[in-house]
Amino acid sequence: MMRRPRRRPRTPSGAEVTDDGTWVDRSTPGNRELIARGKELELRERQAELEARSAARRHYLRMQKWVLLGVGALILLTLLALLIGLWAGAISPTFATELARIVLPILLGAAATIVGAFFGAGANINPNKFDKDQ
Repeated sequence: MMRRPRRRPRTPSGAEVTDDGTWVDRSTPGNRELIARGKELELRERQAELEARSAARRHYLRMQKWVLLGVGALILLTLLALLIGLWAGAISPTFATELARIVLPILLGAAATIVGAFFGAGANINPNKFDKDQ
C-alpha cells in the first residue's frame, strides 16, 4: 500500500505558517478584497436568517389554519348531528339542548385556546424583527 505524501495546509494570501504551526497574517491592513468578502458573507447570513424566519412564520400560519378548520368542522358536525337527530326523532329536544350546552362550549374553548397558543408562538417568529443583542 502506497502512502500519499502529506500536503501542507493551504494558507490565505499574505499569510505564512510558522514552525510551531500558527498562522501569521502578513496582508496589508484594510485589504479591500477581504472586507468586501466579509460584508458579502454578512449579507448572505442575514438573508438566510430572514428566509428561515419567514418559512417558520408561514409554517405556523398554515398550522393555525388547519387547526381552525378542524375545530370548525367538529362544531359543524356536532350541530349537524344534533339537527339530524332531532329531525329523525332519534333524540328528544331536551337531550339535544343539554348535549349542545355540554359539547359546544368545550369545542369553542378548545378553538380559542389553540388559536391563542398559535398566535403566541407565532408572535415570536417575526421575519422583520432582528435582535440587536445577538
